[in-house]
Amino acid sequence: MANNNETYCVRHPTTATNLSCGRCGEMICPRCLVHAPVGLRCPDCAQVKPIPTYDVSGAYLARAIGVGVALAIVGGAVVVFLTYLFSSALVYMALIVLLGYVTGEAISFATNRKRGGRLKIVAGGTMFVAITVATLFTGVTFSTMPLLASGVGFYMSVSRF
Repeated sequence: MANNNETYCVRHPTTATNLSCGRCGEMICPRCLVHAPVGLRCPDCAQVKPIPTYDVSGAYLARAIGVGVALAIVGGAVVVFLTYLFSSALVYMALIVLLGYVTGEAISFATNRKRGGRLKIVAGGTMFVAITVATLFTGVTFSTMPLLASGVGFYMSVSRF
């Protein structure tokens, strides 16, 4: 015998459900329910917002890009200058690692210590540009140890976020 009292999800009309939102009472299916601290909610009532630390607005992202581009160009030029001045691959490696740390900290400071995937991309792009500038003018990174130092600098920049 068929049950004629079946209820269906408001957002998915073909999905039968017995779940309802704890706030508004709308019927919800397992695909659209949200686990809130006070029970099950529909997406409208849950109003899920990111943690403020991970909420990177366009203004913060623009600030991060500006600081990153400036550091990539100036930092790459400083690495090139000091590498030529001391004529040492060891100096190059130390400067690239230091530049990775400075880049991560500067972008983090400029964005009020925010975190998130988009800031990782900015930091990684900054280090890519800086290492590219340094490579084009010195040619040092075509050996194993400077490549390893470049990887460490890249990691230090990105791991801040």
